[in-house]
Amino acid sequence: MYYSNPYLAYPYYYPHGMARIPVPMYVGYVPPHTNGSFQPWESERQQSQFPPVNIQGLDDSVKRFRKLMRQADLLIDKLAEDREFATELASAAQQSNHERVNELILSTGITIDVKTTFTPTAIRIILDNSEVEGGCCDLLIALRW
Repeated sequence: MYYSNPYLAYPYYYPHGMARIPVPMYVGYVPPHTNGSFQPWESERQQSQFPPVNIQGLDDSVKRFRKLMRQADLLIDKLAEDREFATELASAAQQSNHERVNELILSTGITIDVKTTFTPTAIRIILDNSEVEGGCCDLLIALRW
C-alpha cells in the first residue's frame, strides 16, 4: 500500500538523516542535558571525520616561504634605493627585452627561479622555490610604473 504522506500513516517516521538535521533553537534556549555547551551543528561523528592535524608540511612551507621573502627583499630594496636601476628595469620591460629584464633582476642577488611577465605599464615577477612543478611556494610581486 502506498501513502503519499508517510507522516499521516506513521507519525514517528523520520526519513534517513532527518534526525540529525540541526533545528534552529530559540535564543537563550539550552537543553537541560548539555550544561550550556550545546551546539546543534556539532556531533561526535562530525568531529571524528578528520584525522589529527599534522603541521609538518605547513612548517616546511613556512620555512621555504621565508626564503622567498628574503629573496624578494633583495629586489624590492634595490628598486627602492637605486633609481637608475629602477629606470633601467622599466625601460627594458617597456621594450619587451626579456633577457635584459631577467639579467637585471638576477643582478640584485636573487638565487632562485624567476619568471617575469610585463606590459608597457607594469611588471609581474614570480619567485618560485619549488623543486617540483606545483610544489611548495611561489611569491608574486606585481608592480606598476
